[in-house]
Amino acid sequence: MKHILKKIELAILKIALVQFLFLILAQILLTNKDIAPYLSKTVFAEGVFFEYVLRVMQTLDHLG
Repeated sequence: MKHILKKIELAILKIALVQFLFLILAQILLTNKDIAPYLSKTVFAEGVFFEYVLRVMQTLDHLG
């Protein structure tokens, strides 16, 4: 029984580690100003269209 629980614990630990790595990667990508508009859905919310992306990004940058 302990052997099965050890396998499950190891699998959960691996999944948590992969999730953490993807979180760090996503945060790094979202801080890159060149690709952030393509990754973030925030710029397309509230009826904002593609030609206004730069203005919206500037506004969002001023808030943060």
